[in-house]
Amino acid sequence: MTHFSNEEKEFFKKNGYIVKQNTISIQLIQQALEVVWQHIDADRNQAESWINAGPKGNLPCTDHPDIKALINNSQQFAMAEELVGEGRLEVANYPFCKMIYPTGESDWQLPERGHMDGYIRPGHVDTFTLGITMNLNNIKHQGGGFTVWPGTHIIAAEYFKSHSLLDGKKAYGDQLPQPVEIFGPPGTTCFWHHYLMHEASKNCQTEIRMATVSRLRWKNTREIKFETPDNMWQHWDGLN
Repeated sequence: MTHFSNEEKEFFKKNGYIVKQNTISIQLIQQALEVVWQHIDADRNQAESWINAGPKGNLPCTDHPDIKALINNSQQFAMAEELVGEGRLEVANYPFCKMIYPTGESDWQLPERGHMDGYIRPGHVDTFTLGITMNLNNIKHQGGGFTVWPGTHIIAAEYFKSHSLLDGKKAYGDQLPQPVEIFGPPGTTCFWHHYLMHEASKNCQTEIRMATVSRLRWKNTREIKFETPDNMWQHWDGLN
């Protein structure tokens, strides 16, 4: 079964991400939501308690079977392999459950700048290959949606050809493209290149932004993670 058209693959190569719907069953999402609510410091039935709630960061439920099932029992891993190459991937981390709580404010704007995963600690390279961000609930415009800077994966790849991977914080420079806010119904899924600048946006809606972030990597990542080939897609069998 083919999950991506040639046009979608070209879009991914150019922009560093692609958004797909219906990558997972509603049943799996509902089961995951039950787990998520058990770890939020707020009353599920009182929306006013959601404002600036907690905890922040990754909820401590990544290893729960109903959270791991989002990868293990859906087509997302197969979709990732279609981009990277069949048999090339392994799970770097199962879904991190990331909440962006309502702020109770209305002065929304896109983030000015994002970050690159795996290169944010000076002197460390803890990389992966492909990120998968998925909405667990209906995320509206200005509701804390996942935000990406299209094309920044190419900027970073060019930077690393002549600079150390240990200096990743400087990879993007100061001239950034216009960011894109990704929002939509449960199951809205963004597949993104590990070099892509990204960030969660501010939540000026009334619902908690409930999303997961999974990361997959080449099985031989440890052997190739310091390579910076002239063709940045050299190890992406699905795109060559």
